Amino acid sequence: MSGWKHAADVPLSITERSIYNLHYRKALADMIARAISIKGTLQIDLFREAVQRTVNTYPIVRCRYTREPVRRIFADVELDILDVRGMSDSHVKSFLTQYSNSPIALDTDQLLSLSLIRTGEDEYIFLTKCHHIITDGISLSLLWGLILSTYLDLESGAGFRPQPEIIDYADYVGFENNYIRSQRGQKALQHWQNKLARQRGAIEVASSGKGVSLYCEDLVCTLYKKEFSHIKERARAAGVSHFVYLCAGFQQALFELLQKDFWMNTSLSLRIKREHRKVLGPMFRQVNLAVVAEEAWLKKLRRMCKEIHYAVRTVYVADSIGPHGIIGNNLPAPCTYLINFLQTEVQQEGLQAIYNDASSNWVNLNERVKMRSMSLPTRITPYGIYLSLAAYGGHLHSNFVYNANCFSRDTVQKLSDRWRFILENGC
Repeated sequence: MSGWKHAADVPLSITERSIYNLHYRKALADMIARAISIKGTLQIDLFREAVQRTVNTYPIVRCRYTREPVRRIFADVELDILDVRGMSDSHVKSFLTQYSNSPIALDTDQLLSLSLIRTGEDEYIFLTKCHHIITDGISLSLLWGLILSTYLDLESGAGFRPQPEIIDYADYVGFENNYIRSQRGQKALQHWQNKLARQRGAIEVASSGKGVSLYCEDLVCTLYKKEFSHIKERARAAGVSHFVYLCAGFQQALFELLQKDFWMNTSLSLRIKREHRKVLGPMFRQVNLAVVAEEAWLKKLRRMCKEIHYAVRTVYVADSIGPHGIIGNNLPAPCTYLINFLQTEVQQEGLQAIYNDASSNWVNLNERVKMRSMSLPTRITPYGIYLSLAAYGGHLHSNFVYNANCFSRDTVQKLSDRWRFILENGC
């Protein structure tokens, strides 16, 4: 791959640099863990081969990072195979919990850990844990799809046929750096520097507060087809996208609950750009949305529409100084809130739940094997509340992942109910 010709010399992207800095402040804040249940006659040797051949095609997931000066080093990823058929369900759950919460060292550990755990005669859990510095949730989902299709090819005797890449993550890093050095990029960078400079005093006060544990729980809220269609119609009537509408509702509900200063960030996927949709790597940017007290609902919608529209166009530079950047790293959980939305209608039906860590229905891979995504026992986040949204099957699946040291479940339930009311009726 041309982009990785001098692999160790490919500079870190903005996201990699930001997460590298965050890692040494909040070591558990940027890990992703996912799992799928598999039932049927699985050929373990072929599955191992499918994993190693597929995964090691992508340099970004083979990365490790030296300490200052930061430099990439590479090592092949291997599949761990464990047999726990004699272990009780409670012990398996305890193992998954501990695995999900164990730290990862950027320089010595495998940053993408893949495990096939045999729990029964024809029952398995395919467990994935990775550091956010090398990938994101969509990349992980794309990688899973490639592993499964490669396994099916090997099982059928078709052999391994790597998919040709138009561009890779190294190409993306080059594109990003060229953008930032351009006149347009410099103008965007100045915009975000000015925006956060106006908040510097409040940020310094907030950052001097006591840190809060990352221990989290989650609350699931599903908006079904009729309800979700009604919400999208209200957004259209207001002249905004339903993403803007969802963000505005979350911000309003937070303001009513908190009644104090806070920062709301939104996660924007660069995969809205066609050329980035198949690139594996950490492809998200987070931007800070202004929080305005005593604001009329329609005015809030119009303001946030403009903010998000600008953020989409300038997001390559926003993260370098924003919530995961120089200033935002200092903010404690009670001050920061994140909303992340993934439109996954075009993905295969049934397994879209892996995009927001929910459980899916069983899906047949072939006549011998079926699988479904499953929720892991614990999750972590450096935010007060992380609202993860995914639209599939006509529904809107919503997970309120909240810091249990900041909020009680009853409080988050009230927030969820208020958010839902605002979406359905306006403020």
